[in-house]
Amino acid sequence: FFKLYHKNKQEALQNPPPQTTNYPPNYTMSSEFLFVTVPNTDSADTTLRNLHRASSSSATLFKIDVPVLLVGTLDTLMNLSDDLAKQDMAVESVVKKIERTHQDLSKTEGSIPVNGISREHFTCNFAWDYAKYPHKRPLKELVTLVTSGVASIEEELRNLSTTLADKASSLSEMRRKKAGSMLVSDLSSTLPDSVVSQINLLDTEYLKTVFVAVPKSLKQTFLSSYHTIGSDLVSYGPSGSRDSLKGSPCVPGSAKCVLEDFESSLFTLTILKSQYTSGHYVGPSFKSGPSLDFLDLFSKACRDKRYVMKEYTHSPGAESRSKVVLEEGEAKVEHMQASLGRWCKAHYGEAFTSWVHLKVIRVFIESVLRYGLPVNSTTCVYQVKAGKGDVLQNQLVEMFKHLSPEEDDGEKEEGGEEFLPYVCQKFTLD
Repeated sequence: FFKLYHKNKQEALQNPPPQTTNYPPNYTMSSEFLFVTVPNTDSADTTLRNLHRASSSSATLFKIDVPVLLVGTLDTLMNLSDDLAKQDMAVESVVKKIERTHQDLSKTEGSIPVNGISREHFTCNFAWDYAKYPHKRPLKELVTLVTSGVASIEEELRNLSTTLADKASSLSEMRRKKAGSMLVSDLSSTLPDSVVSQINLLDTEYLKTVFVAVPKSLKQTFLSSYHTIGSDLVSYGPSGSRDSLKGSPCVPGSAKCVLEDFESSLFTLTILKSQYTSGHYVGPSFKSGPSLDFLDLFSKACRDKRYVMKEYTHSPGAESRSKVVLEEGEAKVEHMQASLGRWCKAHYGEAFTSWVHLKVIRVFIESVLRYGLPVNSTTCVYQVKAGKGDVLQNQLVEMFKHLSPEEDDGEKEEGGEEFLPYVCQKFTLD
C-alpha cells in the first residue's frame, strides 16, 4: 500500500494537474471557447493532465465547477436536450442585442464587463452560482429559472428601446421641420417674427395670403407663370354662363419673395379664397349655390408644378417656443440614451451569466445521455489559440477515438453537425 501511495504521489508531483489561471497567457488568443466534458478513466486530476498534455499547443485549459444536477428520467433528459438548442440560441440573441444596443449608444466597440471582470475572465473561471440556481432543483425547473430571467430582461429591453426610438423619431421630425429646407419645414416655428411683421397678411371672406415654397431651380418659371396656377379653378364667365370662362384664383402681381434658404425660395401670394357657385330657383324663391373653397384645390395645383403651398398660422413668439420644445426634446433623448446605456451595463452581466450556465447545463445533460450514470466525468473550458480551432478538435478526436461508435464513419448528428467522440459546446465571443 505504502509503495503504491508513494508511487502515485511521485507521479502527481512530476505531472501536476493544470491550474485555473486568473488571466489567459499573453500569446494571441481567439474569441472561441469550448466547453468539453469527458469521462474519467481514473481520477479527475489524471483526466485534466491528459487533456492538458494533448492540447497545450492549441488551447489553454481551465477547470470549471459543475455540480452534479438532478437527472430525472431519461425522457426528461432527451426532451430537454432537444429544447435547449433553441433556448440557447434565444438567450444568445438577447446577449447580442444588449451588446449592440450598448455599442450603438456608446459609439465604442469595447465589450461590457461581467460582474466587474471581462467576459473571457468570467468564462475561463466559471463557477456555478448556487444561490441563484440551486443545483438540487429538477433540471427542467432549473432551465426554466435561467430562461425566464433572460426573457424578462429581453422584454424590458424591448420596451425601453421602443420608447427611445419613438422619442428619437419625434426629435428627428422636429429637427427636420426646424432646420430643413422650407419645402419641408414648419413655417409656424421657423419663420422669424421680423419677416412676418413686414408681410401684409390677408384673410377676408374672399381673399387670403398664402405661402408657397419654390425650388430654386424653378424660381424664374414660377415668377413668370404663378398667375396661371390652377387656371381651371375659378369661373369668370358672365351671369348665366359663368363656367364659360375659367382662370386662376391667384391675383396677378401679388407674388413677393420673403425668405430664401439653400435650396428654395418662399413667396407670398394673394388668392381668391372661395366663390359661390351658380344658384337656382325653387319655385318663386332663388336658392344660392354652395361656396367653393379654393385653398385645397390651389394647393394641389401647386404640387402638380412641384411647388409646395405651406400652411401658416401667425402666433407671436412661436419661433422661440419651438426652440424651447426642441431643446427639451434633445434633453429627453439624451437622458433616455444615458439611462438605457446604464441599463445595458447593469443587465448584461445577468444575461451573460445565464447564457454560460445554460451552456454548462447542456454539456451536463449530453454527458449523462452519452456516458450514463453515475456521473463520473470532468468538465473544462478551452480558450482556443488564434487559428487553432481545427487543430484542437483533431487532437481531442484522436485522444477519445475509442469512444466513437464502431459503425461511425464521419457521420453527422441530426442538426447537421459532425459527430465528436466527446461532449462539446462551442462558445464564441464576438
